[in-house]
Amino acid sequence: MTRSRNYQVLAAAKAVARALGHDPADANLLAVELAAEGRLDWENSELLLVALERLTGLVGRSGAAELLGVPPEQARELTARPDFPPALYDLASGPLWAREDVIAWQRD
Repeated sequence: MTRSRNYQVLAAAKAVARALGHDPADANLLAVELAAEGRLDWENSELLLVALERLTGLVGRSGAAELLGVPPEQARELTARPDFPPALYDLASGPLWAREDVIAWQRD
């Protein structure tokens, strides 16, 4: 029997939360809070990944778009600017920035 993608992502999210010193329940609690913010149409896996972003203080491009209040297409342009903070990690799925760096850049 093959496990569903959501189950695999959920298991990975819990493992990452544990590795970062968080109780895996923290990731689940944040996912529930995100759902309460009006994201009920999101898949559980998407909610958990956003919850992990909040737990770690890191944001991907979609998280940066949300912080900056712009659509994803515009976030791609903004994050490519030379004055945008450098990504802390450049993963196959995309770059990750420190949440606080993105917020500070927006203020400037």
